[in-house]
Amino acid sequence: MKKTCWIIGASHGIGEALAKNYYAQGFNLAISARSLEKLEQIKEQFLLSAKNSSEIFVNKVDVVDVNSLIKAQDEIVKNFGQIDLVIFCSALYQPTSALNFDLAIAKQTIDVNLNGFLNLLHVITPQMLKQKGGQIAVIASVAGYCGLPQSFAYGASKAALINLCEGIYPEMQRQEIAISVINPGFVKTRLTGKNSFKMPFIISPESAADMIVEGLEKKKFEIHFPKKFTFFLKVLRLLPYSVFFFITKKIT
Repeated sequence: MKKTCWIIGASHGIGEALAKNYYAQGFNLAISARSLEKLEQIKEQFLLSAKNSSEIFVNKVDVVDVNSLIKAQDEIVKNFGQIDLVIFCSALYQPTSALNFDLAIAKQTIDVNLNGFLNLLHVITPQMLKQKGGQIAVIASVAGYCGLPQSFAYGASKAALINLCEGIYPEMQRQEIAISVINPGFVKTRLTGKNSFKMPFIISPESAADMIVEGLEKKKFEIHFPKKFTFFLKVLRLLPYSVFFFITKKIT
């Protein structure tokens, strides 16, 4: 029986690259995003490029609207029977200055990045308990390791995702539900395209997808890359604040 992968936020960037990767592997694929038109285009491209017997199902989802997730999941289960792997790729990012604070953007960032994933957990957990297993992955960010200038709302949402996944891991593991948190460095996408600074070790969405797929296959809890960058940030968060702020001031 073919496995089913549901990718939320599959219309661009890492989500689209992951969809292509899993479809090429022979998974039955469910792809969701707010733009149904873009998803249909992706579906057509995949069907033309990879000749296999796997199916692709598309549906429109707004992660802020829990009812749209409920509807999407019901449709996917009806089509494929179950959901073996779900990957939450939806994200909102806008460089933000503390001196020019936009409350609406900050709240929207938290709503999509964090509350959207909470909505998914509310929907998918009963389904995976019913199936007696499955795998849930969420794309967080190395921005969640420590507070970085110009990304405090985005970073806060990603830090919350990391903390959330750490908190639910033991209970989920006991129920045969694997949890993975994905912390990429800079990946060339629409989001990083908003940055005006040089981004070290930036990689393509396809390279990111390859590393994510490898990590998910091994059911790693944390998948982070590129290692040269992520290990630097892991060390940075352990430094005394006097040293930490000296370094982050240099960034700005």
